[in-house]
Amino acid sequence: MTEILLSVKNLKKYFPVKQGFLIKRTVAEIKAVDDVSFDIEKGKTFALVGESGCGKTTVARTVLKLTNPTEGQIFFENTDISKFGYSELLPFRRKMQIVFQDPMSSLNPRMTIGQIVTEPMIFHKVARTKQEAYDRAKSLMEMVGLKAFHLDRYPHQFSGGQRQRIAIARAIAIEPEFLILDEPTSSLDVSVQAQIINLFLDFQERFRFSYLFISHNLGLVRFISHTVGIMYLGKIVELGETDEVFEEPLHPYSMALLSATPIPDPKVERSRQRIILKGGVPSPISRPSGCFFNPRCPYKMEICEKVYPEFRKVSENRWVACHLVK
Repeated sequence: MTEILLSVKNLKKYFPVKQGFLIKRTVAEIKAVDDVSFDIEKGKTFALVGESGCGKTTVARTVLKLTNPTEGQIFFENTDISKFGYSELLPFRRKMQIVFQDPMSSLNPRMTIGQIVTEPMIFHKVARTKQEAYDRAKSLMEMVGLKAFHLDRYPHQFSGGQRQRIAIARAIAIEPEFLILDEPTSSLDVSVQAQIINLFLDFQERFRFSYLFISHNLGLVRFISHTVGIMYLGKIVELGETDEVFEEPLHPYSMALLSATPIPDPKVERSRQRIILKGGVPSPISRPSGCFFNPRCPYKMEICEKVYPEFRKVSENRWVACHLVK
C-alpha cells in the first residue's frame, strides 16, 4: 500500500490586477494556478516542469501556505491545512521545508552560518539548548559535505554550491518529512549540480524524505523524480510516472517540451524529430478560449478552440488534458 503524504485537490491561486490612482479597482485576474491536483507519496519525488511563468513556483509557495490559496484543498498527512492560520500551521511548518533557487538571497548576510542553521532548531524546539543546537549543526555540516569550522563564517565567504549546501542543512535541521526543491541547482555548475542531486537522493534513501522538485532541466527531472506533472499557463496538462511520460508523451505540449531535451547518443540525437512551436506563450491575463495551447498546437481541431479538455485518467497512472487523446 502506498502512503500519500501530500495531496493537493483543485488548487487555485488568482492574483488581482488593479488600476486607478486614488481608487484602485480590479480590472482582471492572473490565474497563476488554476485547478491543479496531484499526490506525493511518502519517500517519493514529484516533479513539476514547464516554461517560465507557468505557475510552478506559485504552486510550491501555495502548498507551503507562504501565500494563501484562492480555492482548493491541501492535505498533509490527511489533514486539510488550506484554511489554517499561523498558530494552527506551526506543527506543520516543522514538517514542510523549502530549498530556494538562489541561496544567496535566502541566507541572511548578517548572520553566521551557525546562527542560520541553529535558529530553526531552537524555534521549533528540536534542540533544548543553544549548545545542543550547535552540536547538531556541526554534524549537519559534515552531512552536507562542509566542515564544522564553517559555522563561524558568513554566507558571502562561500561559493554558490557551498551556499546551497548550507541552505539544505538549514532545511533538514528540524527533521522535516517533506521538502520543496525550487530549481535548487539552476545557478550551479554541472559538476556541483551532480553533487547536490546525489545529496538529495542520499537523504531520501536515509530519511525517506518526500520531494516536490521544480526544474527546467528535464534530464535532472527524469533522473530524480518518480512522477512528473507538466504545466502550461497555470494548469497541469499531463501527469504520470516519469519514465512513461518521457518515453511516450501524450499531450502535444509534452511532446514539444521533451523533443527539445538533448540525448547523449549522437545516433539517436540525429534521428530525432524536433517539434518547433510557433508563437509565444499567451498572456496569463487573457488566455485563449478553449484549450490554452491551441494557438501553438500543430494538431489542433475545431473543438480545441471552443472547449477546454477535461483532465482525465487515460491509464492506471496517467492523466492528460487533450481532445486528441481518446
